[in-house]
Amino acid sequence: MKESINKGALEEFKALLEVAEILMGPGGCPWDREQTLISLRGSVLEEACEVIEAIDLSDDINLAEELGDLLYQVVFLSMVAENENRFSLGVVIQLIREKLIHRHPHVFKQKTNQSADEVLEQWEVIKKKEKTDRTSILDGIPKGLPSLAKGYKIAKKLQKSGFREEEEEQCPLFETEEDLGNLLWQIAKKSYLSGLNPESALAKKLSKKEASFRLFEKNSTEKMT
Repeated sequence: MKESINKGALEEFKALLEVAEILMGPGGCPWDREQTLISLRGSVLEEACEVIEAIDLSDDINLAEELGDLLYQVVFLSMVAENENRFSLGVVIQLIREKLIHRHPHVFKQKTNQSADEVLEQWEVIKKKEKTDRTSILDGIPKGLPSLAKGYKIAKKLQKSGFREEEEEQCPLFETEEDLGNLLWQIAKKSYLSGLNPESALAKKLSKKEASFRLFEKNSTEKMT
């Protein structure tokens, strides 16, 4: 069953590449040929958001369509990059295949019975060894993330590092997702009534928080040396 599905998917992917090559080739779409990696940045984010929306709505038909749009962004960007002599789609596929194998040694090398938490911890250790140029645990968080999503990631990193702040003692935890949603709605509404931009306000707060933690990391490293 799986073999036939994979075979069908490969045939469809090949057909998709043929369509993309026609669009990008001589006599194809002039708009497509004019695009650059920079001009397509917004499209990637938009398509990803539409995938998320379809998932949240449990809309399988729409999700399949939106995943197709997102898949085409990968193909489109790769072809643009190849035209600019940067890299090819083959390199993109090769790199993700090698990464998945390397970061799953419990599957592709020595098979072990690990829990999901242990696998995640192992993933982070392997990734840290790969990214030798990173000097902070905050490195690698996408700068283009919306502030709330970025704040969530920063909070997760700080919590795992053992870093604690005095203000945490004054912040009771939420019991339900509804409680959290109510507070976020109040923040959004009061931000509008106050004439303030919540995205900008949180971005500035995160910038200060990140700078403070990076200084803490630097000082801790200097004490150890």
